Amino acid sequence: MAKLRGVRGAVGWCAASALLYLLVRSILYAGANALLGLFHAGATLARPVGVSDLTVGLFQLFIGIGALLIPLGFTLRLTRLDNRDLRLLLPAPWSPAFCLPVFLGLANIGNLAGALLTALFGGESGAQRLPSGGSALFLQFVLLCVMPALLEELFFRGALQGLLRPSGSAVAIFGPALLFALLHLDLIQGLTALVCGVFLGWLAERSGSILPGMLLHFINNCLAFLTLYLRLYAPAELALALELFLVLFFPLFCLWLLYHARKQGFRFSAGLRPGVDVLAVFGSPAYTLAVLFLLAYTVFFVP
Repeated sequence: MAKLRGVRGAVGWCAASALLYLLVRSILYAGANALLGLFHAGATLARPVGVSDLTVGLFQLFIGIGALLIPLGFTLRLTRLDNRDLRLLLPAPWSPAFCLPVFLGLANIGNLAGALLTALFGGESGAQRLPSGGSALFLQFVLLCVMPALLEELFFRGALQGLLRPSGSAVAIFGPALLFALLHLDLIQGLTALVCGVFLGWLAERSGSILPGMLLHFINNCLAFLTLYLRLYAPAELALALELFLVLFFPLFCLWLLYHARKQGFRFSAGLRPGVDVLAVFGSPAYTLAVLFLLAYTVFFVP
């Protein structure tokens, strides 16, 4: 492919793609709210008065797909990334028995840290709604589990990581992972997203494919979906038991696996591409400004 020259140019394109994602998402949300308001006075996606769960889910799915595919197309067209740079290939041999519990452990460590910060600083966790069953519930499953696992990995670990890969694996992993975290527009959730994004980026570099990351992302989202559903509709004891299992077993098992892997000589840096220092991403004014803007937007404008 016609590669971008230098890490500054590459992370600048990553920043532009991330901000385009936020812009497209905001425009699509505004359009959806306007359409809902035409048919049901006062109805919005946040307050779907008189609107069925199925209709709301279809709007949300359309927004989610559009917000990722439009900046993905922008990135592919303007940077001339080759399809092979997306790493949408069969992976080299990898160990699901190691990667899956480590990933789930790191995700739940992030969740525990987020819960602790929420308790310390008095924040509130948003109450997510789920339909009780039927086609509306299936649509929410696609929206929350399937679509992010496929399209977010294709965009962040595929296109954006592909842009930065010539500058080295460290930059390629960290640069998109930070944007991925900030685009959650929630500093507490962003902490978990950053940890997960770094691990998924490492796995994409190590295996040569984004397919394992899609699988891990999907499983993690399915567990979160199941936890939320049980919290809403199952006996409180069952929901609490599952949540305690996830937040206690996987972090402990993850740490045990990492301890024994290190004793056997495992190194996360093995097989990665050498390159510039990870902090080189902040040498790009565009990337630094995008990060500061996303932080300010999350703190001051997201309800």
